[in-house]
Amino acid sequence: MGHRHCKYRVEYVQDPATVAAIQAQEQANAQLRAEYEKVQQLLEAQKLDSFEKLKAYDQRAADALVQLATQTQAISMEGKNIALFGITSAGKSTIVNKILNKEVAAVGVGETTKEVTPYDGNGYRFYDVPGKNDDLSYFTMQYIGFWKGLTHRLVVVTTTLKEMTKVFSLLGAMGLHCDIIVNKFDLIEDVNEAEKFKQQILQEVQECEEVQNIDNIFFVSATNPDQFPDWAKMVQYLTAQ
Repeated sequence: MGHRHCKYRVEYVQDPATVAAIQAQEQANAQLRAEYEKVQQLLEAQKLDSFEKLKAYDQRAADALVQLATQTQAISMEGKNIALFGITSAGKSTIVNKILNKEVAAVGVGETTKEVTPYDGNGYRFYDVPGKNDDLSYFTMQYIGFWKGLTHRLVVVTTTLKEMTKVFSLLGAMGLHCDIIVNKFDLIEDVNEAEKFKQQILQEVQECEEVQNIDNIFFVSATNPDQFPDWAKMVQYLTAQ
């Protein structure tokens, strides 16, 4: 595997057991890794940066990728492992900080998370995934093994599920479940407008072909966590031992 996308591989994992599991996966599945590399070469050659574009270009290649993902084993990780995916400034870092009750993840205007970053809680670990990431990185054996090994996959949005169409599409193709966090819900001050927005999100879940296997939808405000009851429900769901 080339190093063009290495910062998005799961080499950032620090615990020896997980590193060993990744290395064992690579050594035991050399042929599978070679097939992934062929997909990478096609994507790069045709400048395809998402699963949707791959399907539009070559459905057979997309089907082959799904088959590769099916064959890929989940990377074994200890405890609960939770990843947050969302566009820039969706509030992923703030969510992590509030749940851990300490300022560990950088927050601010613009892209503050530059690489996949782990943050440890009591028996669980959060992974804050960059908002601006190279979609090609999702098509590696290591990354898909990481996705499959996660306990929870949290997709954070603020205005519409269309913000994360590419991620939903790939998760759906692999048959992986996820949860949706609708953050910054407090920005809608009018009660009626807030209810309309909630119904809009629920309708998108029903109508968007890419959105599949949704376990929970939480409407929250990470900056004002006590404002909505979904916050306590979400924290209990994610961190309960």
